[in-house]
Amino acid sequence: MALLQRELKQLKALKTKNARRKENRFLAEGVRLLEEAAQANYWPIRVFYSPSEIGERGQALVDKFIAAQRDTISISARECRSLSDTKTSQGIVALFEANRTKLQQLLEGARRKIIVCDKIGDPGNLGTLIRSATAFGFDGLITTAGSAEPESAKTIRASMGCYFSLPITSAVEPRSLIEHLKKADYKIFNADIGGQEITDTISIPDKLALVIGSEAFGSGNDLAQAADFKIKIPMSGRVESLNSAMAGSILMHRIYSGGGGGK
Repeated sequence: MALLQRELKQLKALKTKNARRKENRFLAEGVRLLEEAAQANYWPIRVFYSPSEIGERGQALVDKFIAAQRDTISISARECRSLSDTKTSQGIVALFEANRTKLQQLLEGARRKIIVCDKIGDPGNLGTLIRSATAFGFDGLITTAGSAEPESAKTIRASMGCYFSLPITSAVEPRSLIEHLKKADYKIFNADIGGQEITDTISIPDKLALVIGSEAFGSGNDLAQAADFKIKIPMSGRVESLNSAMAGSILMHRIYSGGGGGK
């Protein structure tokens, strides 16, 4: 069936940040990403697919959505390509509600590890940090105001679908975040080139918030000053810094492995 022009226009608008924020919805595309969403039980509102483009694996995914009683609509290849954010459409696009977890809910629990992305503006870096947080046992991710949008197509692709399984709270003001972290008894570990290395001698607290800032500027003054510990990655000195995705991933692994060299 063909989409009405009005419906198609509304869906295409979700390629913009303003529309996603207003509607609290976003589009995600591709077989692998949507398989990850289904695996995480993060079910779409509606699925659009082009029978001539999806292939065998894509059809199996469509059948899975139908079996789960998701609203699944066959559309033309041209319409599907118009909804795509990539050069080559895989013939399947889905409409989702945004992954918005309330801050207090995200911080609940006796043992929690949270990563805080402070003004990380590159969606690829943010997506990689979402993926690494999932890989290294972190319980949630928070972005501060001014960071890249978790629901952008580039962020979700870079996360390799881990967006769908990690609780996320976005665009939090730093001072409000600090207040909530302190109230919930979190220790704040701030990535800082002037900090100390994470070793076996550093005790990893039950409730930890790891703050990663941008490569150029680091974390903001509020979070830096509120930190209980400043930590760094030992390096040869042949480079001055690492980008936020790489630095955050290494630090999360160190924390995951207890500060030493392995789990």
